[in-house]
Amino acid sequence: MRAVEFHSIVEDGHIAVPKTTHLADGLSVRVLILLDETSEEQSVDAKSVWEQTAGAWQSGQLIR
Repeated sequence: MRAVEFHSIVEDGHIAVPKTTHLADGLSVRVLILLDETSEEQSVDAKSVWEQTAGAWQSGQLIR
């Protein structure tokens, strides 16, 4: 597994991926969202993020 780390800001429920990551269209990826707890400005708490995204998965079965 290869990891790519970058910082982004959520805007209208979307997270922009920098073009410098050079990810090909159609590439299968696994996404882990880590909330920046060191940031001074916290406009959203973790509980509301999970409430807003609950049930949002629209694809096949999740595999752990």
